[in-house]
Amino acid sequence: MLHWLKTRRLGATRSAVMAALLSLAIASCGTESIRPERTDAASFAPWVADDSPYRIGPGDELEIRLPFSGEYNDRAVVGPDGRFTLPLVGEVVGEGKTVAALTDELEKRYSRDLVQPRVTVAIRNYASQRVFVGGEVNGAGLINLPGRIGVMEAILLAKGFMDTAKTTEVVLIRRGRDGRPMMRTVDVAGYVAGRNPDVPLQPFDVVFVPKSSIAEVNLFIDQFINRVVPFQRGFTYTVGRTSNTN
Repeated sequence: MLHWLKTRRLGATRSAVMAALLSLAIASCGTESIRPERTDAASFAPWVADDSPYRIGPGDELEIRLPFSGEYNDRAVVGPDGRFTLPLVGEVVGEGKTVAALTDELEKRYSRDLVQPRVTVAIRNYASQRVFVGGEVNGAGLINLPGRIGVMEAILLAKGFMDTAKTTEVVLIRRGRDGRPMMRTVDVAGYVAGRNPDVPLQPFDVVFVPKSSIAEVNLFIDQFINRVVPFQRGFTYTVGRTSNTN
């Protein structure tokens, strides 16, 4: 039976990863056609840490300030096409750029009409920073993140772990630069205990919390014992005048 349980857990984990990958593909591809992907271990690329600066995306709200030309201070929301418009400058492509790169570009464009302009750019709302959190959490779904946060904070935004969660092996799936999905596990319990660092998330990451071992055993007991055996373990019966309880 132990071997059967291990085999069943492996099958459940693969099914969960397939669902997570589908969600990631939907989030990443937009309106493009979605093709089935292999979900065995060979389909995952080696995990590569990426601590590159945040890149602006559609829906992000930007604040642009010119300390010496305050009349041109403005706020703009990056449109679905990745662009926004500013007075004096016109249309600007923001999607895919870091704050530093956008600042340099705006200073060059403002310098056509202003003398040595100084520009500061700040992101006021990270609308494009979304991740999918699923599995054994109380509020699974697409989560809008307030900034660059880690796996633990995303789980808290998803209303925390269920009692059945396996907190030592939370699955994190991310698209690599070549488009292939990468997968790793995160010991969130170790982070809470101060033993391990948390992992910063990137837009469209998939966080999946699997069931704990005891949860799998309890599920097995419920599905294959409690629902199959036609009586309860605490039943009583009467033989003549003698009552017995098993």
